[in-house]
Amino acid sequence: MNPSNRILPAAALALALAAPATGRAGDGFELGVGYDYSSGDYGQDVTTEIEYLPVSLAWTTGPWRAEVTVPYIRVTGNGTVVPGAGGPMVFDNFNSGFFGMGGGGSATSTETRSGLGDVTARLGYAFLPADGSFYELSGKVKFGTADEDQGLGTGENDYALQFDGVFGGGPVSPYVTLGYLVTGDSADFSYRDVPYGSLGLMFRLGEGASAGLGYDYRRATVQGSDDQQQASAYLGWRFTPDLSATLSALAGFTDSSPDYGASLRLTAGF
Repeated sequence: MNPSNRILPAAALALALAAPATGRAGDGFELGVGYDYSSGDYGQDVTTEIEYLPVSLAWTTGPWRAEVTVPYIRVTGNGTVVPGAGGPMVFDNFNSGFFGMGGGGSATSTETRSGLGDVTARLGYAFLPADGSFYELSGKVKFGTADEDQGLGTGENDYALQFDGVFGGGPVSPYVTLGYLVTGDSADFSYRDVPYGSLGLMFRLGEGASAGLGYDYRRATVQGSDDQQQASAYLGWRFTPDLSATLSALAGFTDSSPDYGASLRLTAGF
């Protein structure tokens, strides 16, 4: 999983953009915009909806890729589900919820809050063997820029180290993501440092197109919550060497996962 608020696994997005060209699209800058939506009851009596609109700027030179993402986020819920590193963080105790609703609201009342999300910075190094495989080792920092008092984030910095791999360049290739997330603790909460990962298959559908199916896992960062488990699928198109799009969807299996979600991402190189 991507250790930001995105609902999609890092591998799915990376592969959808890279796979049609068997690797990177080329050196230079790339601008990306997206829209992510997720909805779930997270084992509670109300539904929490999270909308995430990221704008990213990436720079690729040779095997290196640096990327900064600045998101706008909108959360509707009762304050016990908070966007966090790698996905929603579920607080079972209503009185410990964010939004400051524990004293004045109820467990079944909802509010909508929006604003700047957590800014992330990522640096990756790719390996491109001659057989068409794709491997990347990356590090990411999630800065706690989202407003903690508004329930838009934890207000703390998080750090992740991640490996993404696509094995082989044939029409069907397995892919894997393995990562470890170090979370920053706040004055009110202590979060666990956790492993996460994805496992799936990528299908090259022809010139400029790919698809994938996968299973995503992340250990719960909040003590007492379920581990996050979900299935994901994506379709990717590279219309030109500099223009691509990705459409993704997910279905969750545990109370720490969204019931369902979808995402659209567009990228353009220049």
